[in-house]
Amino acid sequence: MNPEESKEAAKNGLGTWLSANGINISKNFSCLNPAHEDHNPSMSFDKRRNKCHCFSCGADYDIFDIAQIKTGLSGKDLFNYVYQELGISVDFNQTQSAEINIDKKEKDIFHVDNLESFFKKCHDAVEKTDYWKKRGLSRKTVDLFNLGYWEEKNRFVIPTGEASYNARAIGDVDKKFRYLKPKGVYQLFNLQEVNKAQEPVFIVEGEFDALSVLEAGGIACALGSSGSMKFLEYIKYNHPKYPLILALDNDEAGKEGSRKLGLELEKLGIDFAEINISGECKDVNELLVKDRISLEENIRGAKDNILAIIEQQKNQELEEYKATSAAFGLKDFISDIEKRFNHDCISTGFSNADLLLDGGFYPGLYVIGAISSLGKTTLALQIADNAAKSGKDVLVFSLEMGKQELIAKSLSRLSYLRTVKWNLDLAYATTTRNLLNGNAIRTKEQAEYMNEALKEYAAYADHIYYHIGIGDIGVEKIKEVIAKHIRVTGNRPLVVIDYLQILAPFDIRATDKQNTDKAVVELKRASRDFDIPVFAISSFNRENYTSPVNIASFKESGAIEYTSDVLMALQFKGMDFQKNSDGRYEDEKSRTARILALRAEQEKIAENPGKMQNLQLKVLKNRNGRKGSVFLDFCPMFNFFEEPKEKNNEWVKK
Repeated sequence: MNPEESKEAAKNGLGTWLSANGINISKNFSCLNPAHEDHNPSMSFDKRRNKCHCFSCGADYDIFDIAQIKTGLSGKDLFNYVYQELGISVDFNQTQSAEINIDKKEKDIFHVDNLESFFKKCHDAVEKTDYWKKRGLSRKTVDLFNLGYWEEKNRFVIPTGEASYNARAIGDVDKKFRYLKPKGVYQLFNLQEVNKAQEPVFIVEGEFDALSVLEAGGIACALGSSGSMKFLEYIKYNHPKYPLILALDNDEAGKEGSRKLGLELEKLGIDFAEINISGECKDVNELLVKDRISLEENIRGAKDNILAIIEQQKNQELEEYKATSAAFGLKDFISDIEKRFNHDCISTGFSNADLLLDGGFYPGLYVIGAISSLGKTTLALQIADNAAKSGKDVLVFSLEMGKQELIAKSLSRLSYLRTVKWNLDLAYATTTRNLLNGNAIRTKEQAEYMNEALKEYAAYADHIYYHIGIGDIGVEKIKEVIAKHIRVTGNRPLVVIDYLQILAPFDIRATDKQNTDKAVVELKRASRDFDIPVFAISSFNRENYTSPVNIASFKESGAIEYTSDVLMALQFKGMDFQKNSDGRYEDEKSRTARILALRAEQEKIAENPGKMQNLQLKVLKNRNGRKGSVFLDFCPMFNFFEEPKEKNNEWVKK
């Protein structure tokens, strides 16, 4: 068979070859890509294409790719190995032709009638161009690596192996047609020197960079535009004798490529150092052209000091890693604790709730939930007012209520408290609705009374900042406002969000759950980054209207449960499961009937001025403290919470 026929026969024999090497091709097997640690077999044999494909890392290999990984061979040696393994005879004296698509725009097909002759023809024509001189190369280097000029296509040819080359366009061409490489197995320039060289080898991006290193007294291998995988496949089985020097292009892409390559080399246990030998230039070849002496000095210095540089880098990496240890941060921890003592905690204004929360709100994410109309927003606003009275700044992000309604709720509470304080008739107290429609100041006496409440509110109102949403407030907007507040005022605020599920979505194509999960995670991050407490309100699932509150009560509870520092919930007192006189828990029918009666009784209370609903505030999760519950009395008509006067709060230990 001629070379082309032999090559096709070899590719068709991949299945037989795999089976002979102990691989069961009837099912998935471990990926043959040495850079992929395949713990869950994800490669399969594609009989139709005669290739192996990994659905995890994307590796796609024919028999020559796999043989090269296994043996490290290239060129004729690689082909001969595969042919010998499969018992294929080949007559290399027959014409070897390779069809190459030069330029799809020109639809120009060029035939190479023998690569060896092609390389010789190009090398003989090298003096017809001065391109290699402009790239800083000497005739000695041109001859040593058989570089040449492809006169018909005005391209400079760099052989990278016996059957592989890179033909670089000299004139102006479309960027995607600048480099021309043959179809089939492409070899990396000077790859074989990586494990043969008796000195450190420089790993660079382009062939001209590698030639520049060689020109300046070093040894180099070029990765090409996407040769990192081939390089790693080779050195896994052909470890270098000396440390490698990563000297990729001096731009962001080069730095990122060097970082990724370094991570893979670490996995393989190969010593290396990242050294900039290009100076201020973009790449090695640019420095060769501008300042050959500097490049020679940089290469000599990198080779001479490679071991010291690796040691220095390892020591630096060790120090950076030690910075993550508990011991390293101990001094900062003690200093931070001293700074925080009686400073960062914000009281809720309710003594028993503060006791349960170890003093109140600390930097972190607090989430409270309850069924509709049970006072979530009212409690959050009262806590906000209490914090403002103590001199703490509060940012309130309201996504449902307007600024006037929020202020009216606070004034309604203050009007009620004044009647209690001065033992006045409840007729002086006003509801939120009466304030908003003007009925609260119909008489001069009412107006004077409300003016006193307004003065009381004004005394701390400069610590409360309302941000009203109209569908445009999301977490990123909230973070911008927090940052601006801290920058402008110098104060770290308590942040109140009403409520989670109606924040502007991160992605309108995502589900409500995905957007809420993302919002919760980002709010937690904001509490950490800004070192502030964030107090967010969450809605509940409807089944909790007749069930005790629990973590599953929260809508989209996955992220809320796992991300929040403190998770709280409000419910009517008496909602928890109860035992009968015989010590057994009540049955479902009896409990449902009791809960419905309890709800009806408590909801009727809300219709009576000054009457209090009996609620229970439960701490379901407390990352750094205890769980439990306290009771609160709630006056819905006047937006007011207080601790029961009999102080009979129950502590529920869990």
